[in-house]
Amino acid sequence: MNRIFRREFTTSIKRLEIYKNTGDFNNLITRSSNKPLLVDWTAEWCPPCKLLAPLLENVSQGNGSKVDLIKIDVDENVELAREYSITSMPTVIAFKSGKPVSKFVGAVNKQQLDSFVEHINKI
Repeated sequence: MNRIFRREFTTSIKRLEIYKNTGDFNNLITRSSNKPLLVDWTAEWCPPCKLLAPLLENVSQGNGSKVDLIKIDVDENVELAREYSITSMPTVIAFKSGKPVSKFVGAVNKQQLDSFVEHINKI
């Protein structure tokens, strides 16, 4: 099975969606909701990614959330990661209206993540 990336929804039920090419990813980011879309570039073997994951999930959960979230496994999506110049994990890129507007690299704490979310919502 050729998986381009894994999309996890932060609802009570986790879903897996499979996209077969980079065009599918680009379609996803351009048709995202009015909320910013956080793309978490991660890897299964990455300890800082595992620390950041619950914070990202919390900030994107619920009806009052200010962002949407998808996760991309860079090991399964090498070409897509290369296209977005992902060299370290975790890397989080915020998209609005299909365009990257901000990013951070490395694990951050809750306060830093909240500040990041507030910042991208003002852009």
